[in-house]
Amino acid sequence: MKVNYPNGETKTPEIKRVKTHGMLFEEAINQTNEYYRNKDLAHIYKKPTPVQVVKVSYPTRTKAKIVEAYYRKPSTTDYNGIYKGKYIDFEAKETNNLTFSFTHIFSHQLKHLEAVKKHGGLAFVIIFYKKVDKVVIIDIEKFMELYNIGLKGGKKSISYEDALTVGIEVERKFAPPIDYLAAVDKLYF
Repeated sequence: MKVNYPNGETKTPEIKRVKTHGMLFEEAINQTNEYYRNKDLAHIYKKPTPVQVVKVSYPTRTKAKIVEAYYRKPSTTDYNGIYKGKYIDFEAKETNNLTFSFTHIFSHQLKHLEAVKKHGGLAFVIIFYKKVDKVVIIDIEKFMELYNIGLKGGKKSISYEDALTVGIEVERKFAPPIDYLAAVDKLYF
């Protein structure tokens, strides 16, 4: 399947049948959000990426296969919803290293999160540092301070240690698997 990006770039993504760690992290956040909804604590959902299907192949009558599609517009962030009467919006990222490179987040996502914060919403980045098996949330203002330093020739990434100084570690447990709302409470309420 060919994917056409809004900037004109075309790529054929690699399809993997085995779940990657990123998918497991996302799945854990989705399970956490389902837990929050079931307990009526918050209503937060994964945002779908708007895709326009262009070409479909029908090898057999019952097996349609998308062979070409493109993103209608750049996706904003991964998750949004409502918590304690406040709009909440965040981007979930992960890294195999002890640092999170700024190249893994897009400027339009950061602008979106800044706009959410400006209008009174809760906006943050949640990062899973796989090497130490730790999750940290960082408010968008703190994240942008580090990001802007990087743009001016400073560090081009956020180390796990730096993330802990500006953000809050998220407790991991059985239910919910990634209890990020406890960290949100410490950060915002």
